[in-house]
Amino acid sequence: MVVNKNRLKIGLLEAVTLMIVYISFVYPLLQGAEDYVFIYPFNIKDGSIYWMIAISMVVSLGVFFINIYLAIPMFLKQRQLVRYLLFLVLIFAVLFLFEESAKAILMALFDLPENFPKLYGADFDNLPMRRNLDIDNRLRNVGFLILSFGYRYLKDWKAMMEQQAREQSILSEKWKTEFDYLKSQINPHFLFNNLNNIYAITERNNDSEASEAIARLSNLMRFMLYDSSSELIPVQKEINYIQDYLDIQQLRYDEEVIVNFKIEGDLSAKKVSPFLLIPFVENAFKYGVKIHETSIIKIFVQIKEDTLFFETKNKILNRVSNHTYSGIGIANVKKRLDLVYADRYELDIDKNEEYFIVKLKISGL
Repeated sequence: MVVNKNRLKIGLLEAVTLMIVYISFVYPLLQGAEDYVFIYPFNIKDGSIYWMIAISMVVSLGVFFINIYLAIPMFLKQRQLVRYLLFLVLIFAVLFLFEESAKAILMALFDLPENFPKLYGADFDNLPMRRNLDIDNRLRNVGFLILSFGYRYLKDWKAMMEQQAREQSILSEKWKTEFDYLKSQINPHFLFNNLNNIYAITERNNDSEASEAIARLSNLMRFMLYDSSSELIPVQKEINYIQDYLDIQQLRYDEEVIVNFKIEGDLSAKKVSPFLLIPFVENAFKYGVKIHETSIIKIFVQIKEDTLFFETKNKILNRVSNHTYSGIGIANVKKRLDLVYADRYELDIDKNEEYFIVKLKISGL
């Protein structure tokens, strides 16, 4: 099971915030006539009231968060009203038993109510002044249940607004991409058709190295013109594009560049947004290759269940690139990751004095 770190942080922040609100409501009630503030028989003099308040807070938080993150998503949103009500009855029963059991344990530990007259010198009903904080736990839990509905509504409304904004941004980006593509379509088609003509000429003249380079470049052009127009493509196609790019670079640099390209998992079964990985490979050649020096570039791709793991590592040989960076660039990749995968990806880019390392993880493919 993949635990989303952002959601976990949000859940912890919500719990802490609710605890602060709860304490802010209860704490003023503990001030003033301190000796006469009770959740009978729990009291301030022996400190048992603080334990009881803590237990009540845990139960209330339980009702609040179980309804928000379990009951509503699992049953109410699936329109399973009967199951939802039965689940709530079960949760209320379990929490009621927990609270009553905790009360019994506390009463035994503090010797209550037998010890009460010794602490105050009188029975509870005969004290001259008292403030009773005891609230029926069922009413308190119902109150937190109602509060959780309001909070869940606000969360869903906020998520819906963010999703609509994300979809609008994706749509705008798609329209811009398609418009730019249509404007530049004629020249790439012309180049692609002429590459095929040149390839036929080199084949006829038995120039195998030039033929291979042109064939690889033709594959890259085919991918850019046809395959990349899809919203999602098989990971295998993206890897084929990377492989063709690597083959062209190997022809250029010969033995000066050693590429360690490792692939694990079934790449054809999962899909990703096109041109998502190649910018990181281009970046590795941009900074990790220098003429007349041996360069080592490591590339790792793995599909494990519904998660893609991608990593590149290269030694930094070029502090200033000796050629213009081609492709859509890492900055644009980050933007596309935010738009398409939102909170389903983790990107870690580590650039130190010696190495440039990129680690990308995309879940929920």
